[in-house]
Amino acid sequence: MTLVGDVAQALSSRTQLPVIHQQLDVDAAYRLQHQITALVSPDGAAGIKAGVTAAVMQQHFGLDHALLGTLYAGSVLAAGAALQQVDGLMLECELALLVDADGLVQAHAPAIEVVGVRFARREDATAANLVLCNLGADRCIVGEWRDWPGDDAQTSVTLTHDGEVVNQASYTDAFGPPERAAAWIWQEQDQRGFHAQSETLLMTGSCGKVIPAAVGQYHADFGALGSLDFAVV
Repeated sequence: MTLVGDVAQALSSRTQLPVIHQQLDVDAAYRLQHQITALVSPDGAAGIKAGVTAAVMQQHFGLDHALLGTLYAGSVLAAGAALQQVDGLMLECELALLVDADGLVQAHAPAIEVVGVRFARREDATAANLVLCNLGADRCIVGEWRDWPGDDAQTSVTLTHDGEVVNQASYTDAFGPPERAAAWIWQEQDQRGFHAQSETLLMTGSCGKVIPAAVGQYHADFGALGSLDFAVV
């Protein structure tokens, strides 16, 4: 198989990625990403996700900006979902935004993104290769949608696993105010060949720690922005 086919197969089966011998730049990686996501999700996209939003992670990868990936059609789950445990899956507390055709925020919801990036070699873990493998997009759990109040107040996000706090952060940790996140994602997706709709779901990046998806019951409390429960079984 080709690199595109091999990566698509690994992502579809949630297994280790193939060794990536090609030296890609980010522009080339985005072009291949779109080919890969078309194979993984022939029914299209459910939205757009941002990743590598924290400054420390951007510095690690030699970037001065975040990266984007596609949320696969059928990958958005409702609160109360039960996820099957798979090696390498991680959980991220995120804010989900619904934007209109101009990229303006219309609604928000508490969310958990499930990601999995299993590179075959340490040296394969580059910014371009993260783009190539669609930032490890897997699924996301989205709570109740509420109209966006346009309020930039700092709101705490707390994730508990079987009653123990495993992550606590502000929902602005990923990108700052949600309007800023939406504006950047909207502009970047247009330049990177994504196909936003008149109403598009955006996932704005991890708030706080990335947590291994261990078996148990989880509760994500986003304060005034809502909460959700889910399980890993």
